[in-house]
Amino acid sequence: MIYPMKLRPATKDYVWGGKRLKSGWNKPAEGDVIAESWELSCHNDGMSVIENGEYAGMPLGEMLAHMPIYKGKACEQFEFFPILIKLIDASSNLSVQVHPSDEYALANEGQYGKSEMWYVVEASEGAGVYCGFKKEIDKEQLKKALYAGEILPLLNFIPVKEGDCIYIPSGTVHAICGGLLICEVQQNSSLTYRLYDYDRVDKTGKKRELHIEKALKVVNTSAVCKVNESVVRESENVRRLAENKYFTVREISVDPLFKGSVDEDCFLSLTCIKGDGVLVWGEEELRIERGDTYFLPAGLGEFSLRGEMKLISARV
Repeated sequence: MIYPMKLRPATKDYVWGGKRLKSGWNKPAEGDVIAESWELSCHNDGMSVIENGEYAGMPLGEMLAHMPIYKGKACEQFEFFPILIKLIDASSNLSVQVHPSDEYALANEGQYGKSEMWYVVEASEGAGVYCGFKKEIDKEQLKKALYAGEILPLLNFIPVKEGDCIYIPSGTVHAICGGLLICEVQQNSSLTYRLYDYDRVDKTGKKRELHIEKALKVVNTSAVCKVNESVVRESENVRRLAENKYFTVREISVDPLFKGSVDEDCFLSLTCIKGDGVLVWGEEELRIERGDTYFLPAGLGEFSLRGEMKLISARV
């Protein structure tokens, strides 16, 4: 039976995480800290679970293995489910990192590379991100800076505010800084090459591993990112935030009504980042609150959103 599926996320308690996702967003966690909430995930490192209807209790990836038609025709080109959506709560800076391209990752790591998009949900005063370099540098200069632990002065710091969007192609050095709550839409990959981590230690007291030599093979030393560079306003209520081979991401503002449809070409995901309301499909009304994510299978047909809320939608 086809229907809108509410998802329960997998959560991660990395060292830089905060308390907002547990206290204000009602995300499940054993401890006090949630760094990441994997809202839409078919990744083996943390899979979302369906909460309602016929498939309740089933991991999303398992359901799609039984019902691949629910992914849609646009996903047939991919070996793996193409996207992963996270909420990220950074109470301190994330590591300075880079992700490889598909070409490098498939040849050397057996999985896809990663391009990603950040949408700023909440931002403390003065918060920002590192993204790309202040100016183009050569790899030998970068290597010396990395081994000396002096990469931060080379990086481009970008102040951000609520509603800002940054698209980060593979090969771009980047880091989310403390004080931000981010909705991240990315390729379905866990490949991360860490260049610098502030000499932090993990729960066992060991410094987290760096991957400098791998990073130097894939980094784009001329990459510079800009806020909202990829954003296009499609209508009064819709902004297209990013678009590539793997994902098209939009911000949808509902006040008081939005109508949409899901055809057989591709699924649609909806993550509520502000406000609340209902998802109406046929005679069904499903409550949506801040932090809820729904998977709408390909071929679902027409639906509407009612209330006052802001959502991030994603599809291929």
